Amino acid sequence: MKLTASSQMDRKRRPQRGVTLIELMIAMVVLAIGFGGLCTLISGTVASDNKNSKDTSATLLAQMVIEQISSQHPNSTTTISVSDCAGHTWTVATAGGAPPNGAGANLMMDPSSFGYGGIDQTQAVGAIPAGYAMQYMDCSNNGPTTYDVRWNVMTVDSNYTRLVTASARPITANVNALGGQFFALPVTLRAISGP
Repeated sequence: MKLTASSQMDRKRRPQRGVTLIELMIAMVVLAIGFGGLCTLISGTVASDNKNSKDTSATLLAQMVIEQISSQHPNSTTTISVSDCAGHTWTVATAGGAPPNGAGANLMMDPSSFGYGGIDQTQAVGAIPAGYAMQYMDCSNNGPTTYDVRWNVMTVDSNYTRLVTASARPITANVNALGGQFFALPVTLRAISGP
């Protein structure tokens, strides 16, 4: 029997029948694993973005305190008022203290500690002198966040220079809205100011 051109074409097409059920199931499993990984990646990114937003706000609060204190003359004992979005008015004390302790929140004095020279976050808020700490509330679309803001003012030269150290960290539950898997160290800023 002699094969014609059309029968040869039919023979070549027969092996191409389509996708079997097993092949389809394998493809669906691969896609499910890929989508699962993608969902995990997206949720981690959203949580990281939330953490970064809170760190940025903490940095801006510490910077605001430093700028408010630095705008005063080093010998000034003036207090400044700051209001948060909840209507609380906080007093920012600007008076400095003698080295090495300064005035305000305690500094970490152990040279071997990670945060040497920064604000001691283990000090109870009630033990900080009045005007050197605040529980600042920031309102945003994700809900309000309260920040623990503390500062220390050290008079280096009685007429001209002082070292201002400020620290801020978020302390409310909505900071880690996606499972609480992130921990952020307090933001600590230092500045030397003068007239």
